[in-house]
Amino acid sequence: MSLFNTLSIYPWDVKVVVALAAFVLIHDEFCLVARLYPTNPLAKSVAHLKQLPHIMEQAETLKSNFESLGNLIKAVLDLTKRIVDFKCLPSQYISPDTLEMVTATAHIPIAVYWTIRSIVACAFIVINLIGSSHEYVIAAFFGYDIVQIAHTC
Repeated sequence: MSLFNTLSIYPWDVKVVVALAAFVLIHDEFCLVARLYPTNPLAKSVAHLKQLPHIMEQAETLKSNFESLGNLIKAVLDLTKRIVDFKCLPSQYISPDTLEMVTATAHIPIAVYWTIRSIVACAFIVINLIGSSHEYVIAAFFGYDIVQIAHTC
């Protein structure tokens, strides 16, 4: 709720973009280290500093969970792009008073809410991957039904 309160002064499309940008900072750092871990000594050192080696060793076990997380992130990106594209439609071609525009505009706050909720779920999982034991990592993945959230998006 704190995130929604912080973003309350912004229009709906900006809220979702800001939330997504914040998540990208968390997610991309983790993915970069994970991808370079097997071959890059610096990435291996960063992984050790962030207490990630046990996750790298269990990557195969958690593969389906990572795929589900990736699918949710793709759904979030797709929905965010559609919201931004909708807000950028040229007003000279589409009247804001048409039934279709009124209906679509009414659905944007709901779509943004569910998108931000999904972003928070993804961020929770990624943050809990860092510095957690293997058992806790699995609990973090199963604490959220990622597949269910992805279908909601």
